[in-house]
Amino acid sequence: MLSEMNITKTEHGLRMSQHGVVITELRASPGPTHSVADVLAALIKVLKPEGRIGVLGFAGGGMQAPLCALGVETKVEAVDLDRTGWDLFRWHCPKWVRRVNWKKADAVKWLRVHPADFDLLVEDLSVPEGGDVFKPPITWDVLPPLMRDRLARGGIAVFNLMPPAGGVWLSEVRRIARIFGKARIVSFDDFTNRILVAGKSLPPVRELGAVLRAALRMIGSCQAERIHLRTV
Repeated sequence: MLSEMNITKTEHGLRMSQHGVVITELRASPGPTHSVADVLAALIKVLKPEGRIGVLGFAGGGMQAPLCALGVETKVEAVDLDRTGWDLFRWHCPKWVRRVNWKKADAVKWLRVHPADFDLLVEDLSVPEGGDVFKPPITWDVLPPLMRDRLARGGIAVFNLMPPAGGVWLSEVRRIARIFGKARIVSFDDFTNRILVAGKSLPPVRELGAVLRAALRMIGSCQAERIHLRTV
């Protein structure tokens, strides 16, 4: 739970970590976090959802600073079981509260009561286990088909993945990709995370890589030169 996290001050805001793993960088002003959050925000920018954006797992709202820097004004609908990160976000970034519609709820139950009209759904859940941080089991089995069924026509799902506990990384990623039809994977030089972009229709990997790096360079994120894209 977020209430068990270590929160430290940084040059631009706060850092939330758990078991030595950085969960989010919370900036108080628009700009890059130089973390996975920059890439998630840049994907929202370049994939250009015109309708609803849903985020499963809010943590401390680390995507908001890069989203602001990228000029993304669409309100994000976010859900999380622990309100600690939301309360921290409200205190640290009060001027951005209007950009988020936050709900305290289980992600699966929250999704099931919504119609299939999300243009973009971001899965960004994590749980502590055995002195480390992993994805919850629902990331690999329950959420992929549920997220697919809640997307509007042409909608896209984005998963912020970490190595599964006791699972085989590549086979799990391929299984999720098959559920959606097409997928691209973003890997990092600095992080073990992999971002999976999945949907019925996606930009070619070279095109997506070019616009994604351009967006990251625009906000000065060091991740522009430290990511790699390929087709799953």
